[in-house]
Amino acid sequence: MITNSLSNSDRDPTSTAIALERWAKQRTDCAPLARALGQAAAAEAQGHACAMLDAREFDAVRAHPWVGNGAALTPAVLTEHGEFYLWRNWQHEAQIAAALRARMSAGRAAPSAADQADLARLFVNVETLKGQLQRAAVAGVVGQRLFVLSGGPGTGKTTTVLRMLLLLQRIAQRTTGMLAIALAAPTGKAAQRLSQSLRDGASAMRFALGLAGGTAQQSASEQQDLADWESALASLPESASTLHRLLGARPQDDQFSHDANSPLPFDLVVVDEASMVDLALMRALLDALRPTARLILIGDPDQLVSVSAGSVLADIVAAAENGPLRHQHVRLRHVWRTQGRLAEVYEAVRLGNAQLLQVLLAAELGATLHSVADRVALGRRLRAWLARPEWAQLDIVTQADANPMQAFAALRALQLLTALRGGYFGAQDINAWLDLQRRSRFGEASWYPGRPVMIRHNDYSRRLFNGDIGLTLRCGDQLRVCFESTTANGQIEYRYLLPRELPEHDVAYALTIHKSQGSEYGHVAVLLPPDADHRILSRQLLYTGVSRAKRSLEIWSSAASLATALASLSVRNGGLRRRLA
Repeated sequence: MITNSLSNSDRDPTSTAIALERWAKQRTDCAPLARALGQAAAAEAQGHACAMLDAREFDAVRAHPWVGNGAALTPAVLTEHGEFYLWRNWQHEAQIAAALRARMSAGRAAPSAADQADLARLFVNVETLKGQLQRAAVAGVVGQRLFVLSGGPGTGKTTTVLRMLLLLQRIAQRTTGMLAIALAAPTGKAAQRLSQSLRDGASAMRFALGLAGGTAQQSASEQQDLADWESALASLPESASTLHRLLGARPQDDQFSHDANSPLPFDLVVVDEASMVDLALMRALLDALRPTARLILIGDPDQLVSVSAGSVLADIVAAAENGPLRHQHVRLRHVWRTQGRLAEVYEAVRLGNAQLLQVLLAAELGATLHSVADRVALGRRLRAWLARPEWAQLDIVTQADANPMQAFAALRALQLLTALRGGYFGAQDINAWLDLQRRSRFGEASWYPGRPVMIRHNDYSRRLFNGDIGLTLRCGDQLRVCFESTTANGQIEYRYLLPRELPEHDVAYALTIHKSQGSEYGHVAVLLPPDADHRILSRQLLYTGVSRAKRSLEIWSSAASLATALASLSVRNGGLRRRLA
């Protein structure tokens, strides 16, 4: 179950599909079935839950004993819609749909008078119109065993979840006792950002609720009410973990410690960045929840979906738009955090509105477009990138006796994102060039202050995980690579390693858009390949890249590639959306 959620970049999908097709042909002497199995393996490697067979292929394989309808274990499952599944993905979908339907059927509970009073207190200083959907989401979570909160960047998802948790704890105070709550995200980076956002939100909430300091004139009941609010706020977890860590991943036997026979000991589990959760991991999570436990999923269904098979959050949200899940879902729309008109840029990309996007980019109100149609143009942009003022601040804060908090803040002020990993327009080649330019300032040394790296594979002995970012800092007369993480009690921790101690890693001046999910940066440049026919181009890819920017944005692209990305809405093959709707 664990290996099915590994990155596709760790496999050769073409060779796997060919090998499966050859093996099936040898075992069954049925060429149509062998081809269908190869197609299913290739589709899975591309993120689809199944392959789609046409009528001729359908008739050729449906009667084979290896192909069933899902009622009994068979190597493959074929539906009446032409969806051809490998058994494991069929089972993942079926179990996810059944678990979600069971949670939907739990029924809703209307907030009591006391709940309504608490709800009003939580939104006392929030503008009614702008906070209407947030309030509806917080009220809607009462009594639910499943709730999905979706929305784009800056729409206040974590703030809304904080209010949800506070209201649920207030209800629990009056009834069953405090809830045991767990916070999780698919990656360490996303978990760390969730932890920080909720900590910051909790600090602001104390003042909003008037908990910062009482007065002697308050009555005993008012003082007790404040104490109860303080207790509810203090009971919320301070840190989030990765989903794999929450479930107790055991890589040695490809299993999790928590499952249906050994469920998680929590009354409520919150999962952020749920768009990154694939079929296998979502099934593992649902299996590990107690039947009475509540699940809150947070995410943006318009972002890139999981690397491995499935598009679970997008399917759930699509089914909720007009289906039975509508009472378990709220999509937030008002953008609170971005500066300038970036929110309009996000929305234009999300909708694929090329005309509006061109108008916004031409106005240069926080976002600009640079034509990069060949290597020469890319070289010009990279030289201009190196001239940006953010580099000077990074150089200042990474010198002797550097403050790691300031250093990481400076690093996050600027980020180049690429659609591709390899090739001239990919992160690898660009990182090599930028690294060479930067290190020439430090006497050609391989390591120098300010050099960022990204870990490529998990190293449990060093507590380093795929996607972790390290930043080279000067410590006395030595260079050390510093990593930022969150401790069990929610505090930010900085750990230092010598460069020679690092596991396999890449330079991280440029990151792929996939690797950037769950992160935010001050100024972002998004580079698309100039080949407009490149299959990686999609609206979700572009939207994910541009929505990492908090302050300002550049898009580096040929006109044709930008048009293709906006027009190409990627949809994954699978039946979960239909099962839920």
